[in-house]
Amino acid sequence: MFAFLSITRLLLLNWLATTRASQFVSQFNVGNDLEIRPSPNDTANLVFNTVHSLLLGWPHRRYKNGHTIVPGIIPPGTSLYHGAGIPEIPATPEWTALDSELSTLYCGLFSMERKGCWHLTLTVERPLKVLYFDGYSSLKFLDGPGTIDSQDVIAWEKVIPGKNHAEQERIVDLCRWGEKFKIDGFVRLHTTYEVMLCDFSAGLRLDSMHHIKIPYSPLQPENNSLLERPKMQIGVPLDVFGMGEIIASRRLDEYPGETRVQLYLHRLVSFYDLSISPSLAEQRFGQHRLQHRILGISQSDIHTVKARVESAVDGEWSNPTSGLDWASLFHTTVQRYADRLELVQLDLNTATRSSKDLFLRMRAVFLQLRGMTQPYDFVAAHPIIDGCRGEKSWALPVYNACATAYPLSLSAQITFTPSERLMLSALQATTREICRTITSMWADGVNHQIGNKQNDSEFTITLQEIHEKWKKDINSLISWLDWSVWLKCKPACSTNEMCYLPISPYLIPGETPAVNESDWLTQAQDPHPTCIPRHSR
Repeated sequence: MFAFLSITRLLLLNWLATTRASQFVSQFNVGNDLEIRPSPNDTANLVFNTVHSLLLGWPHRRYKNGHTIVPGIIPPGTSLYHGAGIPEIPATPEWTALDSELSTLYCGLFSMERKGCWHLTLTVERPLKVLYFDGYSSLKFLDGPGTIDSQDVIAWEKVIPGKNHAEQERIVDLCRWGEKFKIDGFVRLHTTYEVMLCDFSAGLRLDSMHHIKIPYSPLQPENNSLLERPKMQIGVPLDVFGMGEIIASRRLDEYPGETRVQLYLHRLVSFYDLSISPSLAEQRFGQHRLQHRILGISQSDIHTVKARVESAVDGEWSNPTSGLDWASLFHTTVQRYADRLELVQLDLNTATRSSKDLFLRMRAVFLQLRGMTQPYDFVAAHPIIDGCRGEKSWALPVYNACATAYPLSLSAQITFTPSERLMLSALQATTREICRTITSMWADGVNHQIGNKQNDSEFTITLQEIHEKWKKDINSLISWLDWSVWLKCKPACSTNEMCYLPISPYLIPGETPAVNESDWLTQAQDPHPTCIPRHSR
């Protein structure tokens, strides 16, 4: 057994060394084999997905354990909201919300009286320097799955399971660390986004402090102590007070997400970057992304990651020297391929009633593949040997042109930050795998002349064989990409419904409340979207 584990560890370390090197050099070698798939533990797809998902709500309610830290600013003129039980501006680090639906909820929860609570509106007067933690980064269950891990690495240089509820200690220590970098606060996802502010007197103006009614009964602590905050109940029905929050959160579900926080992606730091956190590779080995977390990272990697974060936030913050709009580069890739790949998958996974039905469906799929490869279908690209149905080397120029369709000047940049090199590598590897898959499938269709045949009886190879291969290829690609745009309600919701992905601590209407946090986490481990009424009942 020990020998087996040692061999496994050596193989993993060998893969890790190769992958770490390839993350920064693979862009110069697209490849000459249409059948070579990415390493099972390559992180390029994870980095790509992370970058495209920043400041969205939908993907982070599924993949709750964040792995990315990004500096940014909140521009002047932005409104921030805070709810309290007393008419005072907080004198210590505290939360604010970017949406009043979230702040009015907590205004009521923190009020120790039945008559009302105090709701503050503040306006940002200068750019606030903030640090953004991705994932469901404000979810704080006692036995949480790892939503706070990245914050603990910065605050305490270690992950402390069971200390998720130590919010005041965490924000105080984060602010103490950020003081030397002039960081004003930290951005996290709640139902919508919140900003944990270090100093309410720095760069903010109080616009109003209103004594408002509470639209529901506050959840009072048992001893009614003014010093003890009430604990959030697990499994709160949506029709109690949560529907306003849910509706407000809907605008974050799709790109561009929360636009009132402006991120400096060229300063991004990712725990999926194998060059700074290689110790996490072993514990991720063979795991689904739902199980990924930072717990288990080595102390040396913690020091490396924290040093990279401190380097990213040190000095004056400015736009990248390269001038590139990284968010648009990633979004354009998703926008170009998401609907087309989804349609190919739908056609290939829909049952057929006859051989004629299968033939017509395969022709339709081939036309979709041809449409995606059309810009790279050179006149010289055609089968070299007639009748050699499995030979596809003739399609390599098409594959190479497709896989390098982003501006070629990107690879020649010498002013890139380490973050930009990581993002470029992820963009290239993701584009490469998309193009490898669709080019291989398209070449199959050309080799077997699917676009030219008139019926299924003309094939020397059964259409069923090609169909099974294509279905396996497209399912594998979509599983590897795992884009959040494909996480949707199927069938689509009616006009008086909305598609809902469970948000803590609310229940889907009709569900039985969870007994405790562990039960809720088990139920919400891999949430699936469902249609719910747009209004409470």
